[in-house]
Amino acid sequence: MWLTVSSAPTTQTKSHTTRNVAIVVVVVLIVVACAYAALSAGGFILVQKRTITTVTYSTAEVPQMFSSNVVNGTITVSKGNYEYYPIIVSGDEYNAQLSGSFIASGGSGNDIIVLIMDQTSFINWQNGHQASDYYNSGQTTTGAFSVALTSGTYYLVYSNAFSIISSKNVNTQASLDYTQNVQTIVSYTTAYVTT
Repeated sequence: MWLTVSSAPTTQTKSHTTRNVAIVVVVVLIVVACAYAALSAGGFILVQKRTITTVTYSTAEVPQMFSSNVVNGTITVSKGNYEYYPIIVSGDEYNAQLSGSFIASGGSGNDIIVLIMDQTSFINWQNGHQASDYYNSGQTTTGAFSVALTSGTYYLVYSNAFSIISSKNVNTQASLDYTQNVQTIVSYTTAYVTT
């Protein structure tokens, strides 16, 4: 007795499997294509929220005190000569005050002359002409000064012009204190918007 084996069912099963795999692949490709299209067009598949922060602030000019060093230490003024320090008070600086002290040593009298002058008077004084001053210590060993200044250019002078023999060492400090309006944030508000 002969047994006949048919291979047709095996071929049919392979055909069904191939068809099912093809359908799954096509469905996956369609889903991927749709998702890509939706994302590219800003679609609704992925929704991303963001928060925008807005800060609003207001400023005002607030007066602030400042101090600027003019000289601090020991200076040497040679015989028959003088040393000077320019001081500039700008137009937006007010309540300016030049303050300081000094003590001189050297020679027979341990003395110096300290002057504070504006620019015009300083030029006249340099050239031996009559000049007005804001401060004049006279020939002395030690002293202190505090002078109110408005906008302009001034000179703090240590003069040993009267001495023809000895140089002088002057231990001194001077500073310019003034007020200036500074733009400052006085208030601010923060707003959060979620989109």
